[in-house]
Amino acid sequence: MSLPNELLHSIIEYLAYIPKLPNSPSKSQFKCASPELLALSVTNWRLRRICLHFLFANINLRHIKDARRLEDSSLVLFKKFTKYVMFDLLLLPLLTVLRLLAIAHFSRSEDDRILYPILPCMNRLEWVELRFCSVRGDFLKAILALSSVSTVLVEQLPDASLHDNLSKVLYEGTSTTTTLSPDLERCLGQGMRLGRLEVLGPELLDDDFGQRHFAGLEELRLSMRRYPVSFSWLSPLSSTHSSLKEVWLIDDNRHYFRRHTPIFISSFVEESQRQDLSKNYIIKRVGLRRGTGQCSQDWCVMSLTIFTTFASTSLLEILTLVSTSFPNLETLTLDLDSHKATYDVDDLAAVLGRCSSLRVLYLHNVFKRLRFGSRCLPTVCRANSTSTLDRLAARAASGLSMFTSRVAKKVLSLDTIYIYDMGYEYEKFGSGKRWYLVGWLHVLNGNRDVDGTVRCKNESGLSDVRLGTKMISRGFETKSQESL
Repeated sequence: MSLPNELLHSIIEYLAYIPKLPNSPSKSQFKCASPELLALSVTNWRLRRICLHFLFANINLRHIKDARRLEDSSLVLFKKFTKYVMFDLLLLPLLTVLRLLAIAHFSRSEDDRILYPILPCMNRLEWVELRFCSVRGDFLKAILALSSVSTVLVEQLPDASLHDNLSKVLYEGTSTTTTLSPDLERCLGQGMRLGRLEVLGPELLDDDFGQRHFAGLEELRLSMRRYPVSFSWLSPLSSTHSSLKEVWLIDDNRHYFRRHTPIFISSFVEESQRQDLSKNYIIKRVGLRRGTGQCSQDWCVMSLTIFTTFASTSLLEILTLVSTSFPNLETLTLDLDSHKATYDVDDLAAVLGRCSSLRVLYLHNVFKRLRFGSRCLPTVCRANSTSTLDRLAARAASGLSMFTSRVAKKVLSLDTIYIYDMGYEYEKFGSGKRWYLVGWLHVLNGNRDVDGTVRCKNESGLSDVRLGTKMISRGFETKSQESL
């Protein structure tokens, strides 16, 4: 403990928060404290004093009950803590107390009033997030009055009673038609920034849309339907919106990409048709990121969601074509729910390894498509349990741990892997009770091992299973392969 406080602060800052998951709200800045930070905060008083700045930098009020507890106890604590550290000249340059406040599910004006006495104590508050909340004028006005606040992220439009400047407000919402609602036009006229815009019915967008200006627009989401879409508006919109980073083409109902081929994926579709692969997959989502130019052709595919069809037996060929057609692909979602063929774990990992820019991999219903041969799998199952569902889920967890470890070593750019897998009690017949495995795995850059916890859910309850090289679990014990 001979290190100076400034250096300790930098070390603790590095491990203070859990990495943000790719499926987090796009503009959210909220950070969850890591277990390491919590452990350090109770080590000794010197480390605790540094850790407190990170522990209280982000507060999440998920319900009105949280606000009432804050009202009862935190007002005095905040005042005392702030007064204490203000006189600590050594820590003053490093102060990061209470930078972000996230509020959710506040539905009544009475809920807002609980926070009014606390707001003046948050004199270093920079970012506020209002999720699943009605944005009432008085409450928003009180937040905007804080000089330290730079951004208020909202999902609903502020009510018409607020006539103040809204340049601090960042809105993530939906436009149900190509014509913006009067309330949205009003707020934009008051200076509100539009971080994300979702358009339902993008086939109606014309060149006039490309001439519009949306302050702060970073993400555009197009809910595709069965009709063709002209992207002639994208080039002028890109040229006037330097902040626009992502465009999403979302076809969850599987209507658009079956009928139409936008220019961004045309080379992939044409080559798949030439190789007689087009009937083996369905594209559900395409994410675009701006390239070096301004025209629509300079947008490159950075995210792709592929759903394999029932008769598909060409997964390796499809993934090979994906890797060559989309060299800048960063996120790949692979859904094998309807797939019937199986593949050697090393062969499938090797093909994924060709996606040299891949950072996030979503694996949906992959376990049943894997072959392990004579490889010995470390397995886990619930302690003292004879449940068939527990045994099936444990075997899947073990197999996915082996597979993801191999993928991580092949794809050197990979950061995170999302697991969603399910099966039946009587798998051969697809009947009986179900089990589920859901969770995130992180790739450790040093040795490229995977580490994380997936949640096992079945009729007997919930359990958390640690995947990775150690295969540590809570409520589980290690068993041999023969026990399955």
